[in-house]
Amino acid sequence: MGKKINKVIGHQLFFAKPKIWFELLSNNKIDKRYWHKSFLISLITILIIPLQWIQSILYKRKVSRINLNESPPIFILGHWRSGTTHLHYILHQDPQFGTLSNYQAFLFNVALLSRTWLKWILAPLVPPTRPQDNTEFNLSKPAEEEQPFSTMSTRTGMHTWHFPQKGSYFRKYNLFKGISISEKKAWQRAYTKCLQNISYYNDKKRLVLKNPHNTGRVKELLELFPNAKFIFIHRDPYEVFLSTRHLYNAMVSSQFLQEVSPAETDDMIIDNYKKIVGKYLKERHLIPEGNLIELSYHDLLNNPHFEVERIYKTLNLPNYDKAKPEIDAYLNSTIKYETNDYSRMDEKLKAKLAKELYFEELIELQTNSSTLKDKNLNQA
Repeated sequence: MGKKINKVIGHQLFFAKPKIWFELLSNNKIDKRYWHKSFLISLITILIIPLQWIQSILYKRKVSRINLNESPPIFILGHWRSGTTHLHYILHQDPQFGTLSNYQAFLFNVALLSRTWLKWILAPLVPPTRPQDNTEFNLSKPAEEEQPFSTMSTRTGMHTWHFPQKGSYFRKYNLFKGISISEKKAWQRAYTKCLQNISYYNDKKRLVLKNPHNTGRVKELLELFPNAKFIFIHRDPYEVFLSTRHLYNAMVSSQFLQEVSPAETDDMIIDNYKKIVGKYLKERHLIPEGNLIELSYHDLLNNPHFEVERIYKTLNLPNYDKAKPEIDAYLNSTIKYETNDYSRMDEKLKAKLAKELYFEELIELQTNSSTLKDKNLNQA
């Protein structure tokens, strides 16, 4: 018998800024089966307008004063289902770092108003594990910032998950293809504002940010944060494909506002994978020496204490000895954790994936070495 999948009943855009939601509505068609969800999003975004105004009045100026380059962020990169969440949870144990919590991610535009009573109200609605895997889940666990970013800006590839028939969000804001200078500057301003908000919520601690959308944004992130640190985690692409397909079925599909077939979903997964990982491999040389470490998901699972210490040493992160007891305790608590089994793959599907441009090359890069070797991928 398969493991029970927790049904996702909410939508990330429930707490979006009304201006953002209605701009999305004006630029995208909502398919009939999603009209009721669209109505709920419209209703909730209107109802919380007063709270959004209050948060803006009280905190906008304070948040805008934060200089993120005083303590440059640490970015965890890697395709979805490559182990980014596991790594994020590990570094979350170190009290010197700040992370976006699920609570702030869900209620981003009003979360600064309360860190207690709203969390208490929402807690019973939260499942104990994530829908796509067996990872522990609660409102205090770390989340990825692209989710709340989609509630305060239209300039995010996340909206291709909401409107899967429209790939321009992904192309423009994950790959920066076909984007104007003004659009890019608008993305930079909005993304910086998002991170400033997270930093303020975390008392200006150094941020550790896990966001697969950032995997293809190395060049653009360095333009904002020249001294940022990067951790790239990789996994066998065949496993990644099957696990990402499961992610779409268990969670991403709950965010759809447009119809998309299973075959179209598979094509989207393959295309997105090739493009963001390919862009990363082309741009990784831009990261200054000492600011990048690359590791394998399976190495992290099989030898976690060694790999975590290697991260701290390679990136010259301080206070590892102080953080080690908490990190070790967390790692010990995950010993009984069971990953989903993706060892079986239909041979026709495997053959299809092997024929895809760069797929075999990426498999070689990501499974045969814990440190990726330089390859010439000039045709991303």
